[in-house]
Amino acid sequence: MKPQVVEFRVLGPVEMRVADKPVPLGGPRQRAVLGALLLHANAAVGVRTLLRLVWTETPSSASSNLRTYLARLRRALHLPGEPESRLRTGADGYALTVRPGELDLADFTAHAAAGERADDAEVAGTHLARALAVWRGPALADVAIGPLLDAEVTRLEARREYVRERLLRARLELGEHTELVPELRALLVHDPLAEDRAALLMLALHRCGRRAEALEVYRSTRAALVATTGIEPGPELRELHVRLLADDRVAATAPAPPPAQLPADPDLFVGRATELSDLAADHRVVVVDGMAGVGKTTLVVRAAHRLAPDHPDGLLYLDLRGSTPDTPPLTAADALARLLRSLDVPAAAIPTDTESRAALWRSTVAGKRVLVVLDDAHRADQVEPLLPGVGASRVLITCRRRLPLLGHAYPLSVDVPPRHDAATLFAAVSGRHAEPDAQVAAVVELCGRLPLAVRAAADRLRDRPTWPIGYLVGRLADERRLIAELDSCAPTLATALTTSRAALRDDQRRMLDLLGLYLGTDVRPPAVAALAETSVRTADRLLEDLVDARLLHQTAPGHYQLHALVRAYVRGRARSLDRASLRRALHRLLDHYLAQAG
Repeated sequence: MKPQVVEFRVLGPVEMRVADKPVPLGGPRQRAVLGALLLHANAAVGVRTLLRLVWTETPSSASSNLRTYLARLRRALHLPGEPESRLRTGADGYALTVRPGELDLADFTAHAAAGERADDAEVAGTHLARALAVWRGPALADVAIGPLLDAEVTRLEARREYVRERLLRARLELGEHTELVPELRALLVHDPLAEDRAALLMLALHRCGRRAEALEVYRSTRAALVATTGIEPGPELRELHVRLLADDRVAATAPAPPPAQLPADPDLFVGRATELSDLAADHRVVVVDGMAGVGKTTLVVRAAHRLAPDHPDGLLYLDLRGSTPDTPPLTAADALARLLRSLDVPAAAIPTDTESRAALWRSTVAGKRVLVVLDDAHRADQVEPLLPGVGASRVLITCRRRLPLLGHAYPLSVDVPPRHDAATLFAAVSGRHAEPDAQVAAVVELCGRLPLAVRAAADRLRDRPTWPIGYLVGRLADERRLIAELDSCAPTLATALTTSRAALRDDQRRMLDLLGLYLGTDVRPPAVAALAETSVRTADRLLEDLVDARLLHQTAPGHYQLHALVRAYVRGRARSLDRASLRRALHRLLDHYLAQAG
């Protein structure tokens, strides 16, 4: 039977439709479980997390009830024409598989991101309107939710209001001031303290020739702010008021929107629910580290889009070029100049020395709520001057190695995803959703579950529709050609590993290359010391250095393991050693093993 068209909806009452027919989903608590799984689509959600999402106070019967709800949902999610249920159970919890185009939240996110990055007001307005059109009411409108799920809903509603604000600005820019006046009045009645909407209403009235009404909007908004909060309006609203008093025609233009420099919200994002929760927590500076290709930038960009409504004064993105081939890292001084220009500081007002630029940067953002993404950092001294001082701004940093000198930052190390998430990513990219689980698992394990490599393998299969998946498994199983096979579709893979190696010191680089000769998977300092002809203490220090560089994984104290792709890469390099050096190193290693055995 051919699979049916499936729709999942959470932006309004929770619904599932198959072939445009609603599927019964049970009572409010069971629909809440489905809603929680859909908000974390394609990611494993643990039992404890589900209980906290759905129940305000967990009764003794909650675990039993949850199992019942999940069993019913598993049956409902075994869709016609599909070999198994979309709801799967794994070691990390329960995961609901959702494919591109099936979830209204994904459509909203994609159109919102497209509208925010569009330079043309008409294009932006079209996408933003489409994003809002998928909403059918308050998110998860008919479910029973706990405080954690309520927080997720609140964030979604804030995101919706942010998109609405961007649409209003685009429409005003397109000359729809007459149509906007009643709509803006209604919004301001609903929230009399919304200064941005008051400014837009004042501009719309001004463009309609209703200057006196525009000035009255300022007076009523100021009165509400002073009476409720005890503070005066912000500088944008006050400046607009002064211009209107002077009948300044410059006021007929909409206020410039804050910078929105984030890359597009990833249209295909799988898993990382725990990491996203950490990034959404109340940390002013977060440093996300991990090996090349593990998905640090994708994760941070996704988190930044979710945090956008909380940072109305600007979304800044800067590539610090910490590992860009043949390009030096961006200096702190150059990075500060770019950040200041993004906030409309004139070039002539930017000092020449780094210390003064850093002071101006901290002063500029002190009263703002700005979100800054610093991608691919090199070292702590490159990043330290870029951090805001006081205020509510936040900074998300990605880096291949840890930045221990940023002691006040929250460190978040990202590892390869669980097998289920890697398999879901492979299926989504390749379009092969019905392949045998065992062979998909073989592919993702040969790729070391590294997202960059999994995508490359999936691209390879998608571009070769005549290949059975078993044929791809056979090609990837040859370690000598693994990197080259994946690099044919993702030329960044070998480059990423090469740049990570190039960032090492000479002694660290030599140690990494020699690990290509290591026998077995459990790397231990005494054997490595023999291989490298050095002391155990030195070998231990160099191995720890490689852990910090995210080129080696520590499985236990004194025990290490190479990632599958790093192992394939360094074994290729080891084969390039001259035969005499290679033979001597192997003899030292074998002598060590013989001595241990004796």
